[in-house]
Amino acid sequence: MFNLLSRYVVAYRNKLTNKFFGIVSVAHTGEKKKGVVLLSFLTGPFTKAPGEFYTDPHSNYWVSTELATLFTKRGYDVDIINWDDTQFIPKKDYVVCIDMQYNLERLSEYLPKNCIKVMHLIASYPEFQNNEEQKRIDAVEKRRGVTLPPVRTSPLTSNPGVADFLEGYGNKTVHGTYARFGKEIIPIPVPIMETYSFPEHKNFETARKNFLWFGGGGAILKGLDLVIEAFAGLPHLHLTIMGPASYEKEFEEIYAHELSLPNIMRYGRPRFNRESGESMVGDKYVREVMDQCAAVIGLSASEGGGGAVVQAMQAGLFPIVTPQTGINELAPSIVVQDLDINNIRRIIEDFSNLPSEKIASLARDSWTFAKNSHTKEVFSKVYENFIDTKLKI
Repeated sequence: MFNLLSRYVVAYRNKLTNKFFGIVSVAHTGEKKKGVVLLSFLTGPFTKAPGEFYTDPHSNYWVSTELATLFTKRGYDVDIINWDDTQFIPKKDYVVCIDMQYNLERLSEYLPKNCIKVMHLIASYPEFQNNEEQKRIDAVEKRRGVTLPPVRTSPLTSNPGVADFLEGYGNKTVHGTYARFGKEIIPIPVPIMETYSFPEHKNFETARKNFLWFGGGGAILKGLDLVIEAFAGLPHLHLTIMGPASYEKEFEEIYAHELSLPNIMRYGRPRFNRESGESMVGDKYVREVMDQCAAVIGLSASEGGGGAVVQAMQAGLFPIVTPQTGINELAPSIVVQDLDINNIRRIIEDFSNLPSEKIASLARDSWTFAKNSHTKEVFSKVYENFIDTKLKI
Protein backbone atom coordinates (compact mmCIF):
# COMPACT_ATOMS: atom_id res chain seq x y z
CA MET A 1 0.00 0.00 0.00
CA PHE A 2 2.81 2.41 0.93
CA ASN A 3 4.67 1.63 -2.30
CA LEU A 4 1.54 2.32 -4.36
CA LEU A 5 0.97 5.60 -2.54
CA SER A 6 4.58 6.67 -3.10
CA ARG A 7 4.22 5.97 -6.84
CA TYR A 8 1.22 8.31 -6.97
CA VAL A 9 3.14 10.99 -5.07
CA VAL A 10 6.15 10.78 -7.40
CA ALA A 11 3.94 10.80 -10.52
CA TYR A 12 1.99 13.90 -9.48
CA ARG A 13 5.11 15.68 -8.30
CA ASN A 14 6.63 14.99 -11.72
CA LYS A 15 3.49 16.23 -13.46
CA LEU A 16 4.01 19.59 -11.77
CA THR A 17 7.77 19.89 -12.26
CA ASN A 18 7.42 18.76 -15.88
CA LYS A 19 4.72 21.33 -16.60
CA PHE A 20 6.47 24.28 -14.97
CA PHE A 21 10.16 23.46 -15.30
CA GLY A 22 10.43 20.77 -18.00
CA ILE A 23 12.15 18.31 -15.69
CA VAL A 24 11.23 15.19 -13.71
CA SER A 25 13.27 13.26 -11.16
CA VAL A 26 13.63 9.74 -9.81
CA ALA A 27 15.44 9.04 -6.54
CA HIS A 28 18.16 6.44 -6.05
CA THR A 29 17.38 3.18 -4.30
CA GLY A 30 19.43 1.85 -1.42
CA GLU A 31 20.98 3.76 1.44
CA LYS A 32 23.90 5.52 -0.20
CA LYS A 33 23.56 8.12 -2.95
CA LYS A 34 26.49 8.05 -5.39
CA GLY A 35 25.62 11.02 -7.56
CA VAL A 36 23.16 12.37 -10.13
CA VAL A 37 22.62 11.36 -13.77
CA LEU A 38 20.93 13.52 -16.44
CA LEU A 39 18.84 11.91 -19.17
CA SER A 40 17.85 14.00 -22.18
CA PHE A 41 15.14 11.66 -23.34
CA LEU A 42 11.39 11.72 -22.56
CA THR A 43 9.75 13.12 -19.43
CA GLY A 44 6.19 11.99 -20.08
CA PRO A 45 6.53 8.38 -18.90
CA PHE A 46 7.58 9.59 -15.43
CA THR A 47 4.35 11.55 -15.00
CA LYS A 48 2.11 8.50 -15.37
CA ALA A 49 0.37 7.43 -12.16
CA PRO A 50 -0.47 3.76 -11.61
CA GLY A 51 -3.06 2.77 -14.19
CA GLU A 52 -2.01 5.47 -16.67
CA PHE A 53 -0.02 4.52 -19.75
CA TYR A 54 0.78 5.50 -23.32
CA THR A 55 -1.35 3.95 -26.01
CA ASP A 56 1.50 4.44 -28.49
CA PRO A 57 3.57 1.21 -28.39
CA HIS A 58 6.83 2.94 -29.41
CA SER A 59 9.78 1.59 -27.44
CA ASN A 60 11.21 4.99 -26.47
CA TYR A 61 8.64 5.43 -23.69
CA TRP A 62 9.72 2.22 -21.99
CA VAL A 63 13.43 2.78 -22.67
CA SER A 64 13.36 6.18 -20.96
CA THR A 65 12.05 4.69 -17.70
CA GLU A 66 14.30 1.65 -17.94
CA LEU A 67 17.45 3.73 -18.30
CA ALA A 68 16.46 5.65 -15.19
CA THR A 69 15.85 2.39 -13.32
CA LEU A 70 19.26 1.00 -14.27
CA PHE A 71 20.94 4.05 -12.71
CA THR A 72 18.72 4.43 -9.64
CA LYS A 73 19.36 0.86 -8.59
CA ARG A 74 23.08 1.63 -8.79
CA GLY A 75 22.65 4.45 -6.29
CA TYR A 76 22.14 7.46 -8.59
CA ASP A 77 19.39 10.04 -8.59
CA VAL A 78 18.20 10.67 -12.14
CA ASP A 79 16.90 13.92 -13.65
CA ILE A 80 15.08 13.66 -16.98
CA ILE A 81 14.36 16.38 -19.55
CA ASN A 82 12.93 16.06 -23.04
CA TRP A 83 15.38 15.43 -25.87
CA ASP A 84 14.28 18.61 -27.67
CA ASP A 85 14.36 20.92 -24.63
CA THR A 86 16.33 24.00 -25.66
CA GLN A 87 15.82 25.91 -22.41
CA PHE A 88 17.02 23.68 -19.58
CA ILE A 89 20.36 24.67 -18.05
CA PRO A 90 22.14 21.98 -15.97
CA LYS A 91 23.06 23.27 -12.51
CA LYS A 92 24.00 20.04 -10.75
CA ASP A 93 27.26 18.12 -10.73
CA TYR A 94 26.01 15.39 -13.03
CA VAL A 95 28.31 12.40 -13.34
CA VAL A 96 26.74 11.15 -16.60
CA CYS A 97 24.57 12.80 -19.26
CA ILE A 98 22.81 10.59 -21.81
CA ASP A 99 21.14 12.31 -24.75
CA MET A 100 18.83 10.95 -27.42
CA GLN A 101 20.38 12.51 -30.51
CA TYR A 102 20.17 16.32 -30.49
CA ASN A 103 20.78 18.02 -27.12
CA LEU A 104 24.26 16.98 -26.03
CA GLU A 105 26.29 19.77 -27.58
CA ARG A 106 24.13 22.47 -26.02
CA LEU A 107 24.09 20.80 -22.61
CA SER A 108 27.84 20.11 -22.59
CA GLU A 109 28.61 23.81 -22.12
CA TYR A 110 27.03 23.65 -18.66
CA LEU A 111 28.08 20.17 -17.55
CA PRO A 112 31.02 19.51 -15.18
CA LYS A 113 34.25 18.78 -17.04
CA ASN A 114 34.36 15.24 -15.62
CA CYS A 115 30.76 14.47 -16.61
CA ILE A 116 30.64 11.49 -18.99
CA LYS A 117 28.69 12.46 -22.11
CA VAL A 118 26.81 9.71 -23.97
CA MET A 119 24.87 9.92 -27.24
CA HIS A 120 22.12 7.32 -27.62
CA LEU A 121 21.66 6.61 -31.33
CA ILE A 122 18.12 5.97 -32.53
CA ALA A 123 18.65 6.76 -36.22
CA SER A 124 21.27 7.16 -38.92
CA TYR A 125 23.36 10.32 -38.91
CA PRO A 126 21.01 13.23 -39.81
CA GLU A 127 22.95 14.46 -42.85
CA PHE A 128 22.91 10.94 -44.29
CA GLN A 129 19.18 10.56 -43.64
CA ASN A 130 18.32 13.93 -45.18
CA ASN A 131 20.35 13.15 -48.31
CA GLU A 132 18.83 9.70 -48.67
CA GLU A 133 15.28 11.01 -48.33
CA GLN A 134 15.97 13.55 -51.07
CA LYS A 135 17.35 10.81 -53.32
CA ARG A 136 14.18 8.79 -52.78
CA ILE A 137 12.04 11.87 -53.52
CA ASP A 138 14.00 12.47 -56.73
CA ALA A 139 13.45 8.84 -57.73
CA VAL A 140 9.67 9.19 -57.23
CA GLU A 141 9.70 12.32 -59.38
CA LYS A 142 11.53 10.43 -62.12
CA ARG A 143 9.11 7.47 -61.97
CA ARG A 144 5.84 9.33 -61.41
CA GLY A 145 6.46 12.89 -62.59
CA VAL A 146 5.50 14.42 -59.24
CA THR A 147 7.45 16.00 -56.42
CA LEU A 148 6.82 15.20 -52.77
CA PRO A 149 8.10 17.29 -49.84
CA PRO A 150 10.55 15.74 -47.37
CA VAL A 151 8.81 14.78 -44.11
CA ARG A 152 11.63 13.18 -42.14
CA THR A 153 14.27 15.91 -42.30
CA SER A 154 16.46 15.84 -39.19
CA PRO A 155 18.41 18.80 -37.82
CA LEU A 156 22.14 18.57 -38.33
CA THR A 157 24.13 17.94 -35.18
CA SER A 158 27.69 17.90 -33.92
CA ASN A 159 26.70 15.81 -30.91
CA PRO A 160 28.70 12.72 -31.94
CA GLY A 161 31.88 14.77 -31.82
CA VAL A 162 31.07 16.02 -28.32
CA ALA A 163 30.14 12.61 -26.89
CA ASP A 164 32.57 10.49 -24.91
CA PHE A 165 30.59 7.40 -25.92
CA LEU A 166 28.27 6.56 -28.80
CA GLU A 167 25.84 3.73 -28.18
CA GLY A 168 22.57 2.71 -29.72
CA TYR A 169 20.49 0.89 -32.27
CA GLY A 170 21.22 -0.30 -35.76
CA ASN A 171 23.63 -2.49 -37.68
CA LYS A 172 27.02 -1.81 -39.25
CA THR A 173 25.39 0.06 -42.12
CA VAL A 174 23.58 2.45 -39.77
CA HIS A 175 26.64 2.88 -37.54
CA GLY A 176 28.76 3.51 -40.63
CA THR A 177 26.91 6.78 -41.21
CA TYR A 178 28.76 8.12 -38.14
CA ALA A 179 32.19 7.03 -39.42
CA ARG A 180 33.41 10.61 -39.88
CA PHE A 181 33.65 10.96 -36.11
CA GLY A 182 36.07 8.07 -35.79
CA LYS A 183 34.49 6.73 -32.62
CA GLU A 184 33.53 3.24 -31.50
CA ILE A 185 29.79 2.64 -31.37
CA ILE A 186 28.54 0.25 -28.71
CA PRO A 187 25.59 -1.70 -30.21
CA ILE A 188 22.40 -1.73 -28.14
CA PRO A 189 19.54 -3.95 -29.39
CA VAL A 190 16.29 -2.15 -30.04
CA PRO A 191 13.74 -3.71 -27.63
CA ILE A 192 10.38 -5.04 -28.75
CA MET A 193 7.36 -4.08 -26.67
CA GLU A 194 5.27 -7.21 -27.22
CA THR A 195 6.38 -10.81 -27.22
CA TYR A 196 4.43 -13.63 -28.79
CA SER A 197 4.60 -17.40 -28.76
CA PHE A 198 5.60 -18.93 -32.07
CA PRO A 199 2.43 -19.17 -34.23
CA GLU A 200 2.22 -22.96 -34.40
CA HIS A 201 -1.34 -22.65 -35.67
CA LYS A 202 -0.44 -20.55 -38.72
CA ASN A 203 -1.43 -21.80 -42.15
CA PHE A 204 1.81 -21.10 -43.99
CA GLU A 205 0.39 -22.33 -47.27
CA THR A 206 -1.98 -19.36 -47.21
CA ALA A 207 0.34 -16.95 -45.42
CA ARG A 208 3.11 -17.23 -48.03
CA LYS A 209 0.96 -15.15 -50.38
CA ASN A 210 0.53 -12.37 -47.79
CA PHE A 211 3.12 -9.70 -46.91
CA LEU A 212 3.29 -6.93 -44.33
CA TRP A 213 4.72 -3.41 -44.47
CA PHE A 214 4.97 -2.06 -40.92
CA GLY A 215 6.51 1.27 -39.91
CA GLY A 216 6.17 4.84 -38.74
CA GLY A 217 5.90 8.09 -40.66
CA GLY A 218 7.87 9.04 -43.74
CA ALA A 219 6.49 6.92 -46.55
CA ILE A 220 9.14 7.80 -49.13
CA LEU A 221 12.11 7.57 -46.77
CA LYS A 222 10.90 4.17 -45.60
CA GLY A 223 10.27 2.80 -49.07
CA LEU A 224 6.51 2.36 -48.92
CA ASP A 225 6.26 3.77 -52.44
CA LEU A 226 8.52 1.01 -53.75
CA VAL A 227 6.55 -1.69 -51.99
CA ILE A 228 3.18 -0.39 -53.22
CA GLU A 229 4.40 -0.10 -56.81
CA ALA A 230 5.77 -3.63 -56.61
CA PHE A 231 2.48 -5.10 -55.40
CA ALA A 232 0.50 -3.16 -57.99
CA GLY A 233 2.13 -5.55 -60.46
CA LEU A 234 1.53 -8.64 -58.29
CA PRO A 235 -2.29 -8.91 -58.16
CA HIS A 236 -2.10 -12.54 -57.01
CA LEU A 237 -0.21 -11.53 -53.85
CA HIS A 238 -1.51 -9.45 -50.95
CA LEU A 239 0.06 -6.53 -49.08
CA THR A 240 -1.06 -5.27 -45.68
CA ILE A 241 0.20 -1.82 -44.66
CA MET A 242 0.28 -0.97 -40.97
CA GLY A 243 1.23 2.47 -39.67
CA PRO A 244 0.58 6.15 -40.45
CA ALA A 245 2.75 6.48 -43.58
CA SER A 246 0.13 5.57 -46.19
CA TYR A 247 -2.17 8.26 -44.76
CA GLU A 248 0.27 11.12 -45.35
CA LYS A 249 -1.74 13.56 -47.46
CA GLU A 250 0.51 14.06 -50.50
CA PHE A 251 1.54 10.42 -50.59
CA GLU A 252 -2.06 9.26 -50.31
CA GLU A 253 -3.07 11.48 -53.21
CA ILE A 254 -0.27 10.34 -55.51
CA TYR A 255 -0.80 6.66 -54.74
CA ALA A 256 -4.60 6.76 -54.55
CA HIS A 257 -4.95 4.20 -57.36
CA GLU A 258 -2.55 1.68 -55.87
CA LEU A 259 -4.00 2.08 -52.38
CA SER A 260 -7.45 1.26 -53.75
CA LEU A 261 -6.35 -2.02 -55.36
CA PRO A 262 -8.04 -5.16 -53.97
CA ASN A 263 -4.70 -6.78 -53.05
CA ILE A 264 -3.58 -3.86 -50.89
CA MET A 265 -5.06 -3.18 -47.45
CA ARG A 266 -3.99 -0.56 -44.94
CA TYR A 267 -4.34 0.16 -41.24
CA GLY A 268 -3.28 3.15 -39.19
CA ARG A 269 -0.94 3.39 -36.21
CA PRO A 270 -1.26 0.58 -33.63
CA ARG A 271 -2.50 1.47 -30.15
CA PHE A 272 -2.27 -0.42 -26.89
CA ASN A 273 -5.62 -1.67 -25.66
CA ARG A 274 -6.13 -1.04 -21.93
CA GLU A 275 -8.15 -4.20 -21.26
CA SER A 276 -5.99 -6.73 -23.09
CA GLY A 277 -2.61 -5.03 -22.78
CA GLU A 278 -2.01 -5.81 -26.47
CA SER A 279 -1.71 -3.44 -29.41
CA MET A 280 -4.55 -3.13 -31.89
CA VAL A 281 -5.24 -1.54 -35.26
CA GLY A 282 -8.87 -0.62 -35.50
CA ASP A 283 -10.82 -3.53 -34.07
CA LYS A 284 -8.10 -6.11 -34.74
CA TYR A 285 -5.15 -7.20 -32.65
CA VAL A 286 -1.81 -6.56 -34.31
CA ARG A 287 -0.78 -10.18 -33.73
CA GLU A 288 -3.89 -11.33 -35.62
CA VAL A 289 -2.99 -9.16 -38.60
CA MET A 290 0.57 -10.47 -38.52
CA ASP A 291 -0.65 -14.05 -38.30
CA GLN A 292 -2.07 -13.69 -41.80
CA CYS A 293 1.35 -12.86 -43.27
CA ALA A 294 4.58 -14.74 -43.84
CA ALA A 295 7.06 -11.89 -44.43
CA VAL A 296 7.61 -8.29 -43.42
CA ILE A 297 9.11 -5.91 -45.97
CA GLY A 298 11.34 -3.02 -44.89
CA LEU A 299 12.95 -1.04 -47.71
CA SER A 300 13.97 2.00 -45.69
CA ALA A 301 16.68 4.37 -46.89
CA SER A 302 17.56 5.32 -43.32
CA GLU A 303 16.56 3.84 -39.99
CA GLY A 304 17.73 3.13 -36.48
CA GLY A 305 17.21 -0.45 -35.40
CA GLY A 306 14.17 -1.23 -37.53
CA GLY A 307 11.95 -1.61 -34.47
CA ALA A 308 8.74 -2.28 -36.38
CA VAL A 309 10.40 -4.95 -38.52
CA VAL A 310 11.90 -6.58 -35.43
CA GLN A 311 8.46 -6.58 -33.77
CA ALA A 312 7.08 -8.40 -36.80
CA MET A 313 9.97 -10.88 -36.66
CA GLN A 314 8.98 -11.68 -33.08
CA ALA A 315 5.58 -12.66 -34.46
CA GLY A 316 7.28 -15.09 -36.84
CA LEU A 317 7.46 -12.99 -40.00
CA PHE A 318 10.57 -13.30 -42.15
CA PRO A 319 12.28 -9.97 -43.00
CA ILE A 320 12.92 -8.76 -46.54
CA VAL A 321 14.96 -5.62 -45.94
CA THR A 322 17.51 -3.12 -47.15
CA PRO A 323 20.77 -2.86 -45.17
CA GLN A 324 19.71 0.68 -44.18
CA THR A 325 16.68 -0.69 -42.33
CA GLY A 326 19.14 -1.48 -39.55
CA ILE A 327 18.46 -5.16 -38.95
CA ASN A 328 21.38 -7.05 -37.41
CA GLU A 329 23.54 -8.66 -40.11
CA LEU A 330 23.35 -11.95 -38.20
CA ALA A 331 19.55 -12.03 -38.39
CA PRO A 332 17.96 -14.42 -40.89
CA SER A 333 16.76 -12.19 -43.72
CA ILE A 334 16.66 -11.47 -47.42
CA VAL A 335 18.73 -8.34 -48.02
CA VAL A 336 17.64 -6.17 -50.95
CA GLN A 337 20.42 -4.16 -52.60
CA ASP A 338 18.86 -3.35 -55.98
CA LEU A 339 15.69 -1.26 -55.52
CA ASP A 340 14.49 -1.54 -59.10
CA ILE A 341 10.75 -2.24 -58.94
CA ASN A 342 11.05 -5.35 -61.11
CA ASN A 343 13.77 -6.73 -58.87
CA ILE A 344 11.65 -6.12 -55.78
CA ARG A 345 8.76 -7.94 -57.45
CA ARG A 346 11.02 -10.88 -58.31
CA ILE A 347 12.24 -11.19 -54.71
CA ILE A 348 8.68 -11.07 -53.36
CA GLU A 349 7.39 -13.57 -55.88
CA ASP A 350 10.32 -15.94 -55.34
CA PHE A 351 9.61 -15.91 -51.61
CA SER A 352 5.89 -16.57 -52.16
CA ASN A 353 6.76 -19.61 -54.29
CA LEU A 354 8.85 -21.29 -51.58
CA PRO A 355 7.33 -24.48 -50.14
CA SER A 356 5.19 -23.76 -47.09
CA GLU A 357 7.43 -26.03 -45.01
CA LYS A 358 10.45 -23.89 -45.91
CA ILE A 359 8.61 -20.70 -45.04
CA ALA A 360 7.57 -22.19 -41.69
CA SER A 361 11.22 -22.99 -40.98
CA LEU A 362 12.30 -19.45 -41.93
CA ALA A 363 9.55 -18.04 -39.71
CA ARG A 364 10.84 -19.98 -36.72
CA ASP A 365 14.39 -18.77 -37.41
CA SER A 366 13.14 -15.19 -37.50
CA TRP A 367 11.08 -15.59 -34.32
CA THR A 368 13.97 -17.24 -32.48
CA PHE A 369 16.41 -14.50 -33.41
CA ALA A 370 14.09 -11.72 -32.26
CA LYS A 371 13.27 -13.60 -29.05
CA ASN A 372 16.96 -14.10 -28.23
CA SER A 373 18.19 -10.67 -29.30
CA HIS A 374 15.49 -8.01 -28.94
CA THR A 375 13.43 -8.44 -25.79
CA LYS A 376 13.25 -5.92 -22.95
CA GLU A 377 15.34 -8.29 -20.85
CA VAL A 378 18.10 -8.45 -23.47
CA PHE A 379 18.11 -4.66 -23.82
CA SER A 380 18.49 -4.22 -20.06
CA LYS A 381 21.27 -6.78 -19.81
CA VAL A 382 23.26 -5.20 -22.65
CA TYR A 383 22.78 -1.69 -21.30
CA GLU A 384 23.78 -2.73 -17.81
CA ASN A 385 26.98 -4.14 -19.29
CA PHE A 386 27.59 -0.78 -21.00
CA ILE A 387 27.17 1.06 -17.71
CA ASP A 388 29.39 -1.29 -15.75
CA THR A 389 32.18 -1.92 -18.27
CA LYS A 390 32.29 1.32 -20.29
CA LEU A 391 31.03 4.07 -18.00
CA LYS A 392 32.49 2.30 -14.95
CA ILE A 393 30.59 4.38 -12.42
